[in-house]
Amino acid sequence: MQTSSTRQSLPFERIALCGVGLIGGSILKALRASGYRGSITVFDIDRAMAARVCEEGYADLAAASPEHFFRDHDLVILCQPVGVLLDYLRGHRRDIAYGGALGIDVASVKRPVLQALQQDGSSDALARFIPCHPIAGKATHGWISADADLLQDKLCILTPDAATPPAALARVEEFWQRLGARTARMAAGEHDAIYASLSHLPQLLSYAYLHGLAQQPQARQWLAYRGSGFTGFTRLGSSDPALWADIAVHNAAPLLAEIDRFSASLAELRAALAAGERTSLAAHFSTARDLHAATQHTGGS
Repeated sequence: MQTSSTRQSLPFERIALCGVGLIGGSILKALRASGYRGSITVFDIDRAMAARVCEEGYADLAAASPEHFFRDHDLVILCQPVGVLLDYLRGHRRDIAYGGALGIDVASVKRPVLQALQQDGSSDALARFIPCHPIAGKATHGWISADADLLQDKLCILTPDAATPPAALARVEEFWQRLGARTARMAAGEHDAIYASLSHLPQLLSYAYLHGLAQQPQARQWLAYRGSGFTGFTRLGSSDPALWADIAVHNAAPLLAEIDRFSASLAELRAALAAGERTSLAAHFSTARDLHAATQHTGGS
């Protein structure tokens, strides 16, 4: 994996952005905060929100449709939910391949993005589109939660195809670095396996625990006695269910592998507990604590 954190001037004069939620909105705010004075066009299914973004000075034009974004701009940033993004890519492969813009996205799964771009067997669109994943977020969503500093010192992973020209890749890295992010490159499959383990499974575990607790008839009464451990462990349970269902479905294979790994570990714990094997439990817990200790000395976001 290659990383860089050099900030350079932004090499795009006309930018279009689709989806002004948390990440898209934070990109817009970071662009203006960085001193960018080029033209910005936005599209969002919430037309009133897109108009508000323009009124507040973060964009110049609210488009009625993203249909011609790749023809009319230098950089197109796609911030839709994964399923919507993939449909857009499949429907606009020719525009991406032969339009004037470079394209990037912010989805937390990457292999489906590359597959959507080459579904017809052609690699032309892959030369003009670089899948990206900024590792940044909040429990709250939408434009109101967008923050110009959200990307500051955060990692943004790029998963280019072999067909991606080095010059195009460098321009996209410059873009993210201008917004304060550090950049890294890796294969899409590696990315999806890593984030199935480090992001998607923790999210599902929080949901699974809370779902199980909800089946306890006295759960709501018990919550009056919760402590900081409960609050910390269940923090992810406040995340958008529809958004995470979309992510999980589109990263199913790596996520299923991680669920199986976790299930095997939990089964070991259950067997040791049922047998009263205190030594086995302590050994299991020690392995976990050792890895946790390593996270305190490892860089990253």
